[in-house]
Amino acid sequence: MPTSLERRHNRRRRHERTRQELIEAALNQSAEGSFKDLTVEGVTREAGVARSAFYVYFGDKEELLLGALEDLIASHQNRLGRCWQQGDDPRRDIERGIYGMARVYADSSGLLALAGEAATYDEEVRELWSTVLESITEGTRDEIERLQKTGAVNESLDPDALAEGLVLMTERSFQIHLAQGEGDSSEVASRLTRVWWAALFGPPAQEEAPSPPENGEGTEAGPPVAPPNE
Repeated sequence: MPTSLERRHNRRRRHERTRQELIEAALNQSAEGSFKDLTVEGVTREAGVARSAFYVYFGDKEELLLGALEDLIASHQNRLGRCWQQGDDPRRDIERGIYGMARVYADSSGLLALAGEAATYDEEVRELWSTVLESITEGTRDEIERLQKTGAVNESLDPDALAEGLVLMTERSFQIHLAQGEGDSSEVASRLTRVWWAALFGPPAQEEAPSPPENGEGTEAGPPVAPPNE
């Protein structure tokens, strides 16, 4: 017979599995529609669970969305505020970071598209993503300041303004090109990398084309970028 510890473990696994099934059902239900049109009844029907079961895990559909976003953020929590690796070549470090964030965003396009919509009218979603965006911007500012001390970035540049502008540009580009799961994350990352290089290091002595990091490098280099606050 299973021990009490094993029974508790099995209950936790079932609990988490049902919770994830409800989140996936919400994403499926919203794939071709709006978050505003999403209903608890539709989610539970898609997940194949009783309506009452929904309220064991979430108070309403907004709480479901927040829970899903918090899960995504938590999976990258150790990278928040330090998105950029610090190797011997700052250009390649930034390139890896951008490619990694683009992949994360593309892989979570359905969830982030819902977040982008909900952030326009839901204060809690907006606040959650504001916190994430601030962390990414602060980490980018710190990296710019570090590169200024090494002489890699012109010290006359304002690190706060530069970090904010680059992060907002990247976030908006991801939202436009990747949120619907239609864009190519590598192409988007390549274009953005060129812009970051030009903004931070100036025009290169010779054309240097960004390319996807080899051996899967960068696939987990950064957290998801926040949806727009419109």
